[in-house]
Amino acid sequence: MPCRSRVKQPIHGAFKLCVCLCTFMISGLIPVQAAEKTKITAQFAISIAGFPVGRGNVVAEIKGRNYSIDATAKTTGIAGLFVDSRGRAVSKGRYYRTEIRPSSYALSAKEDDIYNVVQIALNSGTVSKSSASPPLLKAADRVPMHRKYMRRIVDPLSMLLQPVARNKPRTGETACNRTFKIFDGRQRYNIKLYYKRKTNIRANRSSAYSGPATVCGATFDFIAGHRPGLKRTRFMENNKDLEVWYVPVADKQLLAVYKIQVGTMVGRLVLKSIAFSIQ
Repeated sequence: MPCRSRVKQPIHGAFKLCVCLCTFMISGLIPVQAAEKTKITAQFAISIAGFPVGRGNVVAEIKGRNYSIDATAKTTGIAGLFVDSRGRAVSKGRYYRTEIRPSSYALSAKEDDIYNVVQIALNSGTVSKSSASPPLLKAADRVPMHRKYMRRIVDPLSMLLQPVARNKPRTGETACNRTFKIFDGRQRYNIKLYYKRKTNIRANRSSAYSGPATVCGATFDFIAGHRPGLKRTRFMENNKDLEVWYVPVADKQLLAVYKIQVGTMVGRLVLKSIAFSIQ
């Protein structure tokens, strides 16, 4: 989730990443017949260095091949004493055999007294219009954004809707071998996944997921809108502590996110699904 370009203190920067990743926690988007409508609700917990710092909710609706996703997140507990941060992101689009094509993305967030608003319109995966307030600070070393970087992209919220080809397994390497070309309204970057291992999740509550999962490692590569010389830029591009956990959704050729793990400069950030339901 795009946020301010300046961070007052470490907890601000860490929760900024927290809120960004909150919008990625999309659990259980299911392909259905055109006449049917499916609603998915999910809750997830957010922690940094083992300390709870936030919570989030996701509501997704699918009709035919059209989808809409509405995600919210906010600080809780001790983190709320240092920074009051909350946000909402909404994405709409269509999905195909192995591809997501968002048509719109909107973000409205607030961190203390700073408001962050992003609007993106897309046509067949190509950005047709976008705006972000406040804009990035002007800097001579900032890599400029070009139209060539705006093709075949996904927004931050849609990136975790992962259709799988009918003849491919839903666990193992096929769950991980892909690259997301992301535009968040200010920066373009690629997140490349690679296979690490399979595991089995055992839930301690009836509303949580139990079953097989695939653990994917990830690499982060800035394309445009960033400043290559900044410490945080180099940190993310050299970050070895990046994981995304995927789980199969019922008997559908679709994957849902169960957990995201990101190393930050103030400790490991973890987003973990604690409950989801499908109606």
